[in-house]
Amino acid sequence: MVTTKIVAINELEQQIQTCIKEKFTGRLDLCMTDADNQQWSLYFFQGGLSKSTSNRHPIRRWCRQLTIQCPQLAIHSVGEGSERLQYWDYDSLVKLVRQGQLSRRKMAAVIEGNIREIFFDIIQQVELGNNLGKSLVYRQIPENNRESMLLLINAEPLWQQAKQAWVTWQQAGLEKLSPNLAPVIWDADKLRQQTSLLVYHNLTTLADGNRTLRDLAVKLKQQILPLTLSIIPYFKEELMGFIEVGDLSLKHKTPINTNSQATTTIAPVKQVQAQLTSPLVVYIDDSRSDSLIMSQILAQAGYRFINIRDPLKALPILLEQKPDLIFLDLVMPMVNGYEICSQIRRISLFQDTPVIILTSSDGIVDRVRAKMVGSSGFLAKPIERNKVLSTLQIYLPTTAPMG
Repeated sequence: MVTTKIVAINELEQQIQTCIKEKFTGRLDLCMTDADNQQWSLYFFQGGLSKSTSNRHPIRRWCRQLTIQCPQLAIHSVGEGSERLQYWDYDSLVKLVRQGQLSRRKMAAVIEGNIREIFFDIIQQVELGNNLGKSLVYRQIPENNRESMLLLINAEPLWQQAKQAWVTWQQAGLEKLSPNLAPVIWDADKLRQQTSLLVYHNLTTLADGNRTLRDLAVKLKQQILPLTLSIIPYFKEELMGFIEVGDLSLKHKTPINTNSQATTTIAPVKQVQAQLTSPLVVYIDDSRSDSLIMSQILAQAGYRFINIRDPLKALPILLEQKPDLIFLDLVMPMVNGYEICSQIRRISLFQDTPVIILTSSDGIVDRVRAKMVGSSGFLAKPIERNKVLSTLQIYLPTTAPMG
């Protein structure tokens, strides 16, 4: 099948317009030619766009649109720890529309919101990729899916809206910042000194490294641009940062048959519980650069991640979060990794928790001493994806995230 490279965003716009004019039925698959392997698919039926999908945060995106357009179906706002989603995908909403329990207008609004976000992401990736020598490639795949006839969206106005949103984002100086990143606090002490008690409380509550900028905008019912701009001053002072996060996980739950006939609520098409069920990994290290590398590796692999930059505050956070595995840097100010590991092992809760020490000095003496203080393993720096994931497979083989 022919693959075509796109070097400018107007080329993709022309291709979408061609699909519309020629009443194309099928799929337009797109991906970036880089290691992140971001992928998108646009589904057309006789020139109309029925839906779009992405391999980045598909569940988070769906949750956001349901929260905005159909809150009665979303039940909880996106980014919370255990959301129950009864209607979590396109097919679920199609069935509700056909049963007369959801209007086409509401379903169209959900689909349009998904498409707008995906268009924005594609535009941003193409624009940034051009500066980094990366490019977008696409394949046009004819296929006849009659299910797509239920609802068809005009792609042209959504594309123009996404382009305008990108221009505004650029003009605000945010072109290198993805709205799919999550704000996180790097230096809580300095942040507390420089903000009011209310602002500090709001930031520490919301910027927890689990909610993306898009998630926060929906939760707070704010426009994403002013929300992001309000965080940027703290980012410039290195009090806060932005990290990669994984998608929400879906844990299927078998419906319980109560044989009740008294209810008038909509019967669930699918009983699905969306939870942050991926293993939680903590990395104790004062290095911002190493923490960013670790966060990106773990997020892309589907793990949840917390960075503790102050080792003296590690134990209370560990007791609160109860991680599945702990990565621990050896060389830190005030206290070293051996001492922290020894303290962790004195707590009965963490007797069996894997603790992996990271160091640039990978000698026999270091390994022996690490073993003496209760370390489960040793990982040599620099931090590399294959080494980190291999270690996780060894120590968390039964809880590794799916996909």
